[in-house]
Amino acid sequence: MGKDGWLKRAMRRTGRNRKVAGDGEEQDAAKLPHLKSSHLFAQDPRNVPSIGGCVDITQGHSDHLLPEEVVLFEPSQDEIFADGGKPGRTSTRFIFMNTPLTEEEVEALAALRREWLLRTNRGSGCVGRGAEEDLPECVRLNALRILQHKKYDVSKAIDLINTCFEERVRRLPLAEADVLQDLSSGAVYLHGRDRKCRPCLVVRIERMGELVKDKERCVKLVIFVLEYAIRFAMVPGRVENWVVLIDFENASDVVSLYQLPSMCLTAKAIAVTLESVYCCRMVWVKLVNLPSMLSKIVQSVIPSDKKKKVGVVEDPRTELLRDFEPNQLEERYGGTQPDLRPGQNYPFRFFPDCRGSSSEVAKTPSSNSGKSTAAGSIDSPTEVAARCPAQAATSLHRHA
Repeated sequence: MGKDGWLKRAMRRTGRNRKVAGDGEEQDAAKLPHLKSSHLFAQDPRNVPSIGGCVDITQGHSDHLLPEEVVLFEPSQDEIFADGGKPGRTSTRFIFMNTPLTEEEVEALAALRREWLLRTNRGSGCVGRGAEEDLPECVRLNALRILQHKKYDVSKAIDLINTCFEERVRRLPLAEADVLQDLSSGAVYLHGRDRKCRPCLVVRIERMGELVKDKERCVKLVIFVLEYAIRFAMVPGRVENWVVLIDFENASDVVSLYQLPSMCLTAKAIAVTLESVYCCRMVWVKLVNLPSMLSKIVQSVIPSDKKKKVGVVEDPRTELLRDFEPNQLEERYGGTQPDLRPGQNYPFRFFPDCRGSSSEVAKTPSSNSGKSTAAGSIDSPTEVAARCPAQAATSLHRHA
């Protein structure tokens, strides 16, 4: 069967599903309030979805937001586990969904649910209620990520669940209009993908401006961008992570010594968001144009166990090309895309051929039938695509 056959079938299926029967007549699904993302967050907080917190998107999407090479990307064992590690608690897993779990991981999830039920029965500060209360919907798909982040300590994992509930759910949904001004500043944005199809999050310190003084406003901006990445730029079981560039160019000119304390607080809040609320999503962080006067301050906000993920880039025009195709990066980082000014960063920009024009886009999907997975079931590529809008073949999210 042709490599794009399933895409065409999925698009036809999605097109059929855009009409929903009601009272004997077909209705436009977009006009049914209960199907809108924003309404999914207007219910019991324990039942809000684990993805989709950015709502009311009106600015459209990049034509190449989710191209075929990303949807069909087949991660190798080295890309599922860090450093080619073997499955198990001692390895760092990058891909969690629609992939077989080890017996140890399944047992750890069962232990987490047992402890959760015990705590909810005792009323020990868990967000759940009732003797039969399972893990909240908003964290259920991320339970294994949370366990790994806490080194499979069940008690600490439950504490982190409550933290995720507090830090994420209480702020959602975030409408595009609520953060559009900050998105347009170009302080935090998504731009292209690395060679493993992972979206690149760019943070420009010199554009933070008033955001440095307002921790809550900054965290909401970051959450919107990350929720966007998970909802629109990821493929469960194939692409589930992001990489981060933090650019400090001119940071010492725009951040005075008086602002350093508030900057540190804001930086720590962002770090908590990246590593706790969205744990095990970030593969690495590269610090670009880091001035010596800020080096110690930056190092102080990086948790000791996360420093191995952080690297300082001395020459971005050459070093970053080890991880990216040139057409995925702005010129300032050694790429061929034009440098973006404030106001040009959103809608986020994505480009084709993130793996190189000569890469093999399509591979035969591996069969995981009958295996336990983090999601509890296997989603075929057709099912993944069917949850996306029907669009032209260049991208499943292309907007006219």
